[in-house]
Amino acid sequence: MNVKKFKIDDVVYYQPFKNNDSVKSEILKNISKKAVIIQIYQDKNELYDYEICFLESGEFKKVKQQDLFFKENI
Repeated sequence: MNVKKFKIDDVVYYQPFKNNDSVKSEILKNISKKAVIIQIYQDKNELYDYEICFLESGEFKKVKQQDLFFKENI
């Protein structure tokens, strides 16, 4: 079982391009959306680690842990 960095109800920032070396644009790398963790996937065969809900839009999205950050880590 993978150790998860975040817990349910943690407020995080979703930054899909921050660690992507193929993206050269600093504007894209700095895009972030505030979200809350609503589900943690523990199955090692699961493609995603978490399901989040964006606070501004209410949209749900399944994401990998590498794309999530606490505010102090942005």
